[in-house]
Amino acid sequence: MHYKSASERTYQIVIHLIVIGVAISAVFPLLYVIGMSLTTKAEMIARNYFVIIPLEPTLEAYKRLLASSVIWNAFVVSTGRAVVGPLLTLLLTTIGAYVLAQRTLPGRGIFLFFILATILFSGGLIPTYLVIKNLGLIDSYWSLILPIMVDSFGLLVIKIFIENLPDGLTESAKIDGAGEWSMLLRIIIPLAAPALAAIGLFNLVAHWNSWFDALLYLNDKQMYPLQMVLKNMLTIDSVSGDSMNAVLKSSQSISTETLKMAAVVIGIIPVLCVYPFLQKHFVKGMYMGSVKG
Repeated sequence: MHYKSASERTYQIVIHLIVIGVAISAVFPLLYVIGMSLTTKAEMIARNYFVIIPLEPTLEAYKRLLASSVIWNAFVVSTGRAVVGPLLTLLLTTIGAYVLAQRTLPGRGIFLFFILATILFSGGLIPTYLVIKNLGLIDSYWSLILPIMVDSFGLLVIKIFIENLPDGLTESAKIDGAGEWSMLLRIIIPLAAPALAAIGLFNLVAHWNSWFDALLYLNDKQMYPLQMVLKNMLTIDSVSGDSMNAVLKSSQSISTETLKMAAVVIGIIPVLCVYPFLQKHFVKGMYMGSVKG
Protein backbone atom coordinates (compact mmCIF):
# COMPACT_ATOMS: atom_id res chain seq x y z
CA MET A 1 0.00 0.00 0.00
CA HIS A 2 1.32 3.40 -0.96
CA TYR A 3 1.37 6.01 1.79
CA LYS A 4 1.60 9.68 0.96
CA SER A 5 4.39 11.66 2.53
CA ALA A 6 3.75 14.79 4.57
CA SER A 7 4.84 17.01 1.67
CA GLU A 8 2.45 15.24 -0.70
CA ARG A 9 -0.46 15.64 1.74
CA THR A 10 0.39 19.31 2.20
CA TYR A 11 0.50 19.78 -1.56
CA GLN A 12 -2.91 18.09 -1.98
CA ILE A 13 -4.42 20.24 0.77
CA VAL A 14 -3.10 23.44 -0.79
CA ILE A 15 -4.39 22.45 -4.23
CA HIS A 16 -7.84 21.62 -2.85
CA LEU A 17 -7.99 24.92 -0.95
CA ILE A 18 -7.07 26.84 -4.09
CA VAL A 19 -9.73 25.04 -6.15
CA ILE A 20 -12.34 25.65 -3.44
CA GLY A 21 -11.37 29.32 -3.29
CA VAL A 22 -11.65 29.71 -7.07
CA ALA A 23 -15.03 27.94 -7.07
CA ILE A 24 -16.37 30.19 -4.31
CA SER A 25 -15.14 33.33 -6.05
CA ALA A 26 -16.91 32.19 -9.24
CA VAL A 27 -20.19 31.18 -7.61
CA PHE A 28 -20.48 33.97 -5.03
CA PRO A 29 -21.42 36.80 -7.46
CA LEU A 30 -24.16 34.61 -8.97
CA LEU A 31 -25.55 33.75 -5.52
CA TYR A 32 -25.47 37.42 -4.59
CA VAL A 33 -27.41 38.49 -7.68
CA ILE A 34 -29.99 35.73 -7.25
CA GLY A 35 -30.38 36.48 -3.53
CA MET A 36 -30.83 40.21 -4.13
CA SER A 37 -33.41 39.52 -6.85
CA LEU A 38 -35.57 37.61 -4.35
CA THR A 39 -35.33 40.11 -1.50
CA THR A 40 -38.13 42.37 -0.32
CA LYS A 41 -37.59 46.10 0.05
CA ALA A 42 -37.86 46.01 3.84
CA GLU A 43 -35.36 43.17 4.23
CA MET A 44 -32.92 44.79 1.82
CA ILE A 45 -32.94 48.02 3.82
CA ALA A 46 -32.65 46.13 7.11
CA ARG A 47 -29.63 44.14 5.83
CA ASN A 48 -27.94 47.16 4.27
CA TYR A 49 -28.42 46.05 0.64
CA PHE A 50 -26.28 42.92 1.01
CA VAL A 51 -28.29 39.70 0.86
CA ILE A 52 -27.14 36.24 -0.14
CA ILE A 53 -29.97 34.13 1.24
CA PRO A 54 -33.19 36.14 1.75
CA LEU A 55 -35.22 35.29 4.84
CA GLU A 56 -38.53 36.06 3.11
CA PRO A 57 -37.97 35.48 -0.62
CA THR A 58 -40.37 36.98 -3.12
CA LEU A 59 -40.87 36.61 -6.88
CA GLU A 60 -42.50 40.01 -7.24
CA ALA A 61 -39.57 41.45 -9.22
CA TYR A 62 -39.73 38.63 -11.78
CA LYS A 63 -43.49 39.01 -12.10
CA ARG A 64 -43.17 42.71 -12.85
CA LEU A 65 -40.40 42.23 -15.38
CA LEU A 66 -42.11 39.35 -17.18
CA ALA A 67 -45.31 41.41 -17.36
CA SER A 68 -43.44 44.11 -19.30
CA SER A 69 -43.71 44.14 -23.09
CA VAL A 70 -40.29 45.83 -23.24
CA ILE A 71 -38.56 42.79 -21.71
CA TRP A 72 -40.42 40.29 -23.91
CA ASN A 73 -39.73 42.26 -27.08
CA ALA A 74 -36.02 42.48 -26.23
CA PHE A 75 -35.96 38.77 -25.37
CA VAL A 76 -37.39 37.89 -28.79
CA VAL A 77 -34.80 40.09 -30.52
CA SER A 78 -31.90 38.51 -28.59
CA THR A 79 -33.22 35.00 -29.17
CA GLY A 80 -33.52 35.57 -32.90
CA ARG A 81 -30.03 37.03 -33.02
CA ALA A 82 -28.58 34.18 -30.93
CA VAL A 83 -30.12 31.61 -33.29
CA VAL A 84 -29.55 33.16 -36.72
CA GLY A 85 -26.07 34.51 -35.97
CA PRO A 86 -24.40 31.24 -34.88
CA LEU A 87 -26.11 29.25 -37.62
CA LEU A 88 -24.78 31.57 -40.32
CA THR A 89 -21.37 31.62 -38.64
CA LEU A 90 -21.15 27.81 -38.56
CA LEU A 91 -22.33 27.59 -42.17
CA LEU A 92 -19.80 30.05 -43.57
CA THR A 93 -16.99 28.94 -41.26
CA THR A 94 -17.38 25.27 -42.21
CA ILE A 95 -17.62 25.93 -45.95
CA GLY A 96 -14.70 28.38 -45.86
CA ALA A 97 -12.53 25.96 -43.88
CA TYR A 98 -13.28 23.12 -46.29
CA VAL A 99 -12.37 25.26 -49.30
CA LEU A 100 -9.15 26.59 -47.76
CA ALA A 101 -8.13 23.06 -46.74
CA GLN A 102 -7.79 22.17 -50.44
CA ARG A 103 -4.08 22.55 -51.18
CA THR A 104 -4.78 22.99 -54.92
CA LEU A 105 -6.86 26.15 -54.34
CA PRO A 106 -5.43 29.07 -56.39
CA GLY A 107 -4.34 31.97 -54.18
CA ARG A 108 -4.73 29.88 -51.04
CA GLY A 109 -1.83 31.59 -49.25
CA ILE A 110 -3.23 35.05 -49.93
CA PHE A 111 -6.65 34.12 -48.54
CA LEU A 112 -5.06 32.66 -45.41
CA PHE A 113 -2.97 35.80 -44.92
CA PHE A 114 -6.03 38.06 -44.97
CA ILE A 115 -7.94 35.75 -42.63
CA LEU A 116 -5.04 35.73 -40.18
CA ALA A 117 -4.80 39.53 -40.43
CA THR A 118 -8.40 39.88 -39.20
CA ILE A 119 -7.43 37.95 -36.06
CA LEU A 120 -4.40 40.14 -35.31
CA PHE A 121 -5.76 43.53 -36.38
CA SER A 122 -9.11 45.32 -36.18
CA GLY A 123 -10.51 47.78 -38.68
CA GLY A 124 -11.35 50.22 -35.91
CA LEU A 125 -14.61 51.54 -34.49
CA ILE A 126 -15.16 54.52 -36.79
CA PRO A 127 -14.29 52.74 -40.09
CA THR A 128 -16.56 49.85 -39.11
CA TYR A 129 -19.41 52.24 -38.32
CA LEU A 130 -18.94 54.01 -41.68
CA VAL A 131 -19.05 50.68 -43.51
CA ILE A 132 -22.27 49.70 -41.73
CA LYS A 133 -23.77 53.12 -42.46
CA ASN A 134 -22.81 53.11 -46.15
CA LEU A 135 -24.30 49.63 -46.53
CA GLY A 136 -27.60 51.04 -45.28
CA LEU A 137 -27.67 48.76 -42.23
CA ILE A 138 -28.33 51.40 -39.56
CA ASP A 139 -31.51 50.40 -37.68
CA SER A 140 -31.29 46.93 -39.20
CA TYR A 141 -30.89 43.64 -37.35
CA TRP A 142 -28.27 42.62 -39.92
CA SER A 143 -25.93 45.24 -38.44
CA LEU A 144 -25.75 43.00 -35.36
CA ILE A 145 -24.99 39.82 -37.32
CA LEU A 146 -22.97 40.61 -40.47
CA PRO A 147 -19.84 42.12 -38.80
CA ILE A 148 -19.13 38.90 -36.87
CA MET A 149 -20.69 36.38 -39.24
CA VAL A 150 -17.36 34.64 -40.00
CA ASP A 151 -15.27 33.30 -37.12
CA SER A 152 -11.69 33.57 -38.42
CA PHE A 153 -10.16 31.62 -35.54
CA GLY A 154 -12.76 28.88 -35.80
CA LEU A 155 -12.22 28.74 -39.56
CA LEU A 156 -8.50 28.09 -39.06
CA VAL A 157 -9.22 25.43 -36.42
CA ILE A 158 -11.58 23.53 -38.73
CA LYS A 159 -9.22 23.98 -41.68
CA ILE A 160 -6.31 22.41 -39.79
CA PHE A 161 -8.56 19.58 -38.63
CA ILE A 162 -9.60 18.81 -42.22
CA GLU A 163 -5.98 18.87 -43.36
CA ASN A 164 -5.09 16.37 -40.62
CA LEU A 165 -7.65 13.82 -41.82
CA PRO A 166 -6.12 10.71 -43.41
CA ASP A 167 -5.82 11.04 -47.17
CA GLY A 168 -7.29 7.59 -47.59
CA LEU A 169 -10.55 8.73 -46.02
CA THR A 170 -11.30 11.38 -48.63
CA GLU A 171 -9.84 9.35 -51.48
CA SER A 172 -12.03 6.35 -50.70
CA ALA A 173 -15.05 8.65 -50.56
CA LYS A 174 -14.21 10.05 -54.00
CA ILE A 175 -13.77 6.52 -55.38
CA ASP A 176 -17.25 5.70 -54.09
CA GLY A 177 -18.61 8.63 -56.07
CA ALA A 178 -18.95 11.21 -53.30
CA GLY A 179 -18.91 14.82 -54.44
CA GLU A 180 -17.62 17.84 -52.55
CA TRP A 181 -20.93 18.57 -50.82
CA SER A 182 -21.40 14.91 -49.95
CA MET A 183 -17.94 14.71 -48.32
CA LEU A 184 -18.58 17.93 -46.41
CA LEU A 185 -21.98 16.84 -45.08
CA ARG A 186 -21.31 13.15 -44.47
CA ILE A 187 -17.64 13.09 -43.43
CA ILE A 188 -16.25 16.47 -42.41
CA ILE A 189 -19.15 17.85 -40.36
CA PRO A 190 -19.78 14.65 -38.30
CA LEU A 191 -16.07 14.30 -37.50
CA ALA A 192 -15.69 18.00 -36.65
CA ALA A 193 -18.91 18.14 -34.59
CA PRO A 194 -17.16 18.80 -31.21
CA ALA A 195 -15.21 21.76 -32.60
CA LEU A 196 -18.29 23.11 -34.36
CA ALA A 197 -20.31 22.80 -31.14
CA ALA A 198 -17.67 24.75 -29.20
CA ILE A 199 -17.40 27.44 -31.87
CA GLY A 200 -21.19 27.68 -32.09
CA LEU A 201 -21.56 28.11 -28.33
CA PHE A 202 -18.86 30.76 -28.13
CA ASN A 203 -20.60 32.62 -30.95
CA LEU A 204 -24.00 32.22 -29.30
CA VAL A 205 -22.71 33.66 -26.02
CA ALA A 206 -21.08 36.54 -27.88
CA HIS A 207 -24.35 37.39 -29.63
CA TRP A 208 -26.42 37.01 -26.48
CA ASN A 209 -24.16 39.19 -24.30
CA SER A 210 -23.47 41.87 -26.90
CA TRP A 211 -24.99 45.32 -26.41
CA PHE A 212 -22.38 47.80 -27.69
CA ASP A 213 -23.14 47.17 -31.36
CA ALA A 214 -26.83 47.84 -30.66
CA LEU A 215 -25.83 51.13 -29.03
CA LEU A 216 -23.92 52.10 -32.19
CA TYR A 217 -26.22 50.90 -34.95
CA LEU A 218 -29.77 50.94 -33.55
CA ASN A 219 -31.72 54.10 -32.89
CA ASP A 220 -35.15 52.49 -32.54
CA LYS A 221 -35.59 51.31 -28.93
CA GLN A 222 -38.08 48.70 -30.08
CA MET A 223 -35.20 46.92 -31.82
CA TYR A 224 -32.95 46.77 -28.75
CA PRO A 225 -31.74 43.29 -27.72
CA LEU A 226 -32.12 42.16 -24.12
CA GLN A 227 -28.60 43.07 -23.02
CA MET A 228 -29.04 46.63 -24.28
CA VAL A 229 -32.27 46.94 -22.31
CA LEU A 230 -30.56 45.52 -19.21
CA LYS A 231 -27.67 47.94 -19.65
CA ASN A 232 -30.10 50.84 -19.70
CA MET A 233 -31.86 49.49 -16.63
CA LEU A 234 -28.64 49.07 -14.65
CA THR A 235 -27.28 52.52 -15.50
CA ILE A 236 -30.48 54.53 -15.11
CA ASP A 237 -30.32 57.15 -12.37
CA SER A 238 -33.80 58.57 -12.20
CA VAL A 239 -37.38 57.65 -12.92
CA SER A 240 -39.03 59.69 -15.64
CA GLY A 241 -42.06 58.55 -17.56
CA ASP A 242 -41.05 56.22 -20.37
CA SER A 243 -41.89 52.53 -20.56
CA MET A 244 -38.49 51.35 -19.32
CA ASN A 245 -38.52 53.59 -16.28
CA ALA A 246 -42.08 52.52 -15.53
CA VAL A 247 -40.80 48.98 -15.12
CA LEU A 248 -38.00 50.13 -12.82
CA LYS A 249 -40.19 52.28 -10.62
CA SER A 250 -39.97 50.80 -7.15
CA SER A 251 -43.02 49.85 -5.11
CA GLN A 252 -43.80 49.31 -1.44
CA SER A 253 -42.75 45.65 -1.57
CA ILE A 254 -39.62 45.64 -3.75
CA SER A 255 -36.88 48.14 -4.51
CA THR A 256 -35.31 49.26 -7.77
CA GLU A 257 -32.17 47.26 -6.93
CA THR A 258 -34.24 44.08 -6.66
CA LEU A 259 -35.72 44.69 -10.10
CA LYS A 260 -32.28 45.29 -11.59
CA MET A 261 -30.88 42.09 -10.11
CA ALA A 262 -33.88 40.12 -11.35
CA ALA A 263 -33.28 41.53 -14.83
CA VAL A 264 -29.65 40.32 -14.69
CA VAL A 265 -30.81 36.80 -13.74
CA ILE A 266 -33.29 36.76 -16.63
CA GLY A 267 -30.45 37.73 -18.95
CA ILE A 268 -28.14 34.88 -17.92
CA ILE A 269 -30.66 32.02 -17.58
CA PRO A 270 -30.74 31.09 -21.33
CA VAL A 271 -26.94 30.72 -21.51
CA LEU A 272 -26.90 28.66 -18.31
CA CYS A 273 -29.51 26.36 -19.84
CA VAL A 274 -27.57 25.82 -23.08
CA TYR A 275 -24.08 25.50 -21.61
CA PRO A 276 -24.42 22.05 -19.90
CA PHE A 277 -25.41 20.41 -23.20
CA LEU A 278 -22.30 21.64 -25.05
CA GLN A 279 -19.76 21.81 -22.22
CA LYS A 280 -18.42 18.32 -22.89
CA HIS A 281 -17.30 19.42 -26.37
CA PHE A 282 -15.10 22.31 -25.16
CA VAL A 283 -11.76 20.64 -24.53
CA LYS A 284 -11.97 18.21 -27.44
CA GLY A 285 -13.28 20.89 -29.75
CA MET A 286 -10.44 23.29 -28.99
CA TYR A 287 -7.51 20.90 -29.33
CA MET A 288 -8.72 18.69 -32.16
CA GLY A 289 -7.73 21.23 -34.79
CA SER A 290 -4.20 21.67 -33.45
CA VAL A 291 -3.13 18.05 -32.92
CA LYS A 292 -2.37 15.86 -35.89
CA GLY A 293 -3.96 12.45 -35.96
